[in-house]
Amino acid sequence: MTKTILFAYEEYENKLAYKIHNNVSIEVISSVNSIYKENNLYLGLYFKLDPGWKIYWKYPGKAGYPPNIDWSKSKNIKDLEILWPKPEKFKILGMESVGYSKEVILPIKLILENNNEELIVNFDVDYLTCKKICIPFNDNLILNIPIGDGKISKYGKIINEYIDKSNYSNYSNFLNPDSILFFLFIAFIGGVILNFMPCVFPVLSLKIYNVLTQQQKKINNKTIKRNFLATILGIIFSFFILSLLIVLLKNFGHSLGWGFQFQSPFFLSFMILILILFSLNLTDVFSIDIPIVFKKFINRVINFNKKSSEFFQNFFLGAFITILSTPCSAPFIGTAVGFAFVSSDQIIFLIFFCISLGLSSPYIILATKPQILLFLPKPGLWMKKFKYFLSFLLILTAIWLSKVLLIQINAINNDSKNNNWIDFDTIKISELVNENKIVFVDITADWCLTCFYNKKTVLDRKKVKNIFETYDVKKIRGDLTKPNREINKYINSFGRFGIPFNVIYSSSAPQGILLPEVLTVQNLLSTFESIKND
Repeated sequence: MTKTILFAYEEYENKLAYKIHNNVSIEVISSVNSIYKENNLYLGLYFKLDPGWKIYWKYPGKAGYPPNIDWSKSKNIKDLEILWPKPEKFKILGMESVGYSKEVILPIKLILENNNEELIVNFDVDYLTCKKICIPFNDNLILNIPIGDGKISKYGKIINEYIDKSNYSNYSNFLNPDSILFFLFIAFIGGVILNFMPCVFPVLSLKIYNVLTQQQKKINNKTIKRNFLATILGIIFSFFILSLLIVLLKNFGHSLGWGFQFQSPFFLSFMILILILFSLNLTDVFSIDIPIVFKKFINRVINFNKKSSEFFQNFFLGAFITILSTPCSAPFIGTAVGFAFVSSDQIIFLIFFCISLGLSSPYIILATKPQILLFLPKPGLWMKKFKYFLSFLLILTAIWLSKVLLIQINAINNDSKNNNWIDFDTIKISELVNENKIVFVDITADWCLTCFYNKKTVLDRKKVKNIFETYDVKKIRGDLTKPNREINKYINSFGRFGIPFNVIYSSSAPQGILLPEVLTVQNLLSTFESIKND
């Protein structure tokens, strides 16, 4: 039985620098009592935890999330940085994590806007405490530091001690090298499998058609190799950009989720346009080429010619493959991506590089062994029918994304919402479990094809509906078609960063039982039976 985390929120108002809960207290403290011509000064978040309770380091491990500060309501702060003292390694609910116990001060380096004005600190501190369950808090802490003589406060010495302990960033000490190699391998294999998923296959087929066309025109192997290389570079480069964006968002305190780009109407509109253009190109309505204006611009930088044009087109095709792979990726690279999201920036880049190598592996093989192309069918009249078939697949993909776009702009209703499901609410989950109810949580999105597969093959089946009725299961559904910070934080706490996401709660399993990304009827039935037997 998989052990996971149950959220239990507390509601409160706080107008002080100090807040006490049943399992933890938090205080914002200052190294000085007043400001005297300082451009920089140090504050601290002072946590005191009851025995057994933990909070998380900046790289929390396989579950949880670190304390985060929203300082937008403060005055006279230009910028701030949390400094992280050396953490400890521990296990919570069977998951390896990194953080702090008992008590800890997280030093905060402040840059003031004006050293002749008072400082008004207004922090919304978001943090997670864990023991047998995990309880998130969001405390509002307020502290005023006036203009004065800059005298050191009673906390000055201890804050400096923790500053000295904060020059620590060696996350690798907390990771088993064997486990890193395992996740790198999973990332690579997952990338290979993505080539044959419905999200990527239409574009992969385009590449196959392109190769067949080149054979028909008797283009030499050197040119074919160069075009394959361009596609490979497009895949690797686009994964680099994606990982860079994730690192930036993570470092700025955003809740992360795999496939976040599909939550943007602007991104979807761009993708729909590109798919339609590709489809029309295949039906010979017009041909796609690099615009003349763009060619002229590039020609000033490099010697732009037909070879360059083909190279850029194949490079773009590689980037396009990367983008389309996202909605189908969860079952295959979800584990590796989840590991990357809770790891250091370096590991994020490394994991995504391995995924890109896996996704580009067919092109790497064909680029190094072009003689394999001899085993492909000989070009002929059948290629015209194949071309129209590919155009049809691309149009279907465009229609699917158009539906998602219309949902995001509220033009049509969301299929994820219906009367048989309760809207996602962590408090409601806790209440139902306390009432000895079995709770099934489904986090989905209309852009997630694996979620759609789970619905049609499992959740919407009459047999499964009967199982839910037999066990009197309360069904709760969260929707990530649009961005939702609360849902992202919820699934992040389980060490997951993508969907589909399914959990079953009961009085015998209040921490929740995490299900695989791809559901089966047998898996659901066996889980319910195990709960009943408990």
